[in-house]
Amino acid sequence: MGDWEWPLIIFTVFGQIAIGIILMLWWLNRNRDLESNLFRQGVYVSGGLLIVALLASLFHLGHPEAAYRALAHLGSSWLSREILLFLLTFLAWIYLFWQSRQQKSSRVHGSVATTITTAQTAVGEQLIENRSLGLGITSVLGLLGIVSSAMIYVMPRVPAWNNVGPVLFFLLTTVLLGALCTLVLGRKLLQTAQKKRLLQASLGCTILSLLVYVIYASMLSISIEGSASLNFLLSSPLFWVRALLGWFAPLFLLVSMLKNSQVNKTNLILTVTLLAALGEVLGRALFYLSAIGIQITALF
Repeated sequence: MGDWEWPLIIFTVFGQIAIGIILMLWWLNRNRDLESNLFRQGVYVSGGLLIVALLASLFHLGHPEAAYRALAHLGSSWLSREILLFLLTFLAWIYLFWQSRQQKSSRVHGSVATTITTAQTAVGEQLIENRSLGLGITSVLGLLGIVSSAMIYVMPRVPAWNNVGPVLFFLLTTVLLGALCTLVLGRKLLQTAQKKRLLQASLGCTILSLLVYVIYASMLSISIEGSASLNFLLSSPLFWVRALLGWFAPLFLLVSMLKNSQVNKTNLILTVTLLAALGEVLGRALFYLSAIGIQITALF
């Protein structure tokens, strides 16, 4: 079968976590009440992950120094669109970083400035408005970049990929790990109600991911090549480890946390985040291992 495509695994998973964190910050900020310390931490962590993801993507190219040439095919290549959109996302993140520094220097906390003068309060409110705009633009550009990444793999010559599966899996990873990582960052800053909503979003994504995978597996069984990919997946111990870490264990913990009002349990939050992250990494590895092998087999 195929190889462990570590550059692609790191690029896709880390990039999706970065966009997911920004998306969750935007969602939490819909009432302009996002805690300023959480905003700064989220921006810093998402930026670090995004930089690592972009650097990892270069190791997959035969000639990294010529990556800019891909931009010449925007009209016909999803790879070109992916590169452009992620570059634009990074530029938008730079604006967010600048906003976080401005916010810190202005001592803005939540949705109200800590200073008492009318002029300074107005400045604080403007910063919060700009923050919301920056989060929205970065989220939209990032999501478009993720969809472009997924569309690269939707190709007729690889039956295991030639469906809506890659797009759904990439987006579900974005929301799932984005919500959980935001929960980790805000475990001492978020309100209980906000934590509960993030856990509910994580639970919904985990359930949906499992259901989509069942449908995806049934679609694979239609073709000979797809059946070979499915047989590889189900016979691999790695798949069952992925199922345990990424689906069953997180489902149990998330349901237990919500049912028993344990949303403030830091150890449980860290545990479910770690399990889900490991599950998604293994799932992405299996994605490349199975489908690449089918592509090579189909050429003979």
